[in-house]
Amino acid sequence: MRFLIKAGLAFIAIVLILLGLRHAGPALVVNQPQRSDVILLLAGDVGDTRYWKGIELLRSGYAPRMLVDARVDAVSYGRTPAELTEDFIQRSAGGLPVHVCPTMGTSTLQELQSAAACLQPAAPHSILLVTSDYHTRRALSVAREAYPRYSWSVAAANNGLLSAPRWWTDREIAKNVFLEWQKVAWWELVERHR
Repeated sequence: MRFLIKAGLAFIAIVLILLGLRHAGPALVVNQPQRSDVILLLAGDVGDTRYWKGIELLRSGYAPRMLVDARVDAVSYGRTPAELTEDFIQRSAGGLPVHVCPTMGTSTLQELQSAAACLQPAAPHSILLVTSDYHTRRALSVAREAYPRYSWSVAAANNGLLSAPRWWTDREIAKNVFLEWQKVAWWELVERHR
């Protein structure tokens, strides 16, 4: 009898874990863009998906201008990401009000702290973050914690998770989900309380 109870409890635990894992990917995504004073596109774009999502939102009237975060404290082949981003904007923005915001640091919190210098002259009340789908929940949490005086919203650039309900079947998406949950845990347990 005891064995059956233990086996039943183990089965229930496994089912609950599997259900939790099934929803682990979608639980990372927050996609609720609101009209704002400025769009802030976070650095770390892969395949320019964040950039093009920001351009789409800018063209749709979600904000009158967009700032694109790009690091100045790293160099690759003799140029900083900020320099490369500036060149790309010149070629692709088509006269839209898109500007580079030079940032430093490797975490979302450090990036937002650097971006504060770009935001101050614009004196925004509301900011629309644009980042990868899997990064939206944590980015929004970090932004609201770091700068509660602003009204924040977030838009998800589709890096695969938005269109992959079976996220665990794609190696790259699964890797992003697991790494992002690790970063969420670090943010919630350590970084937020410093």
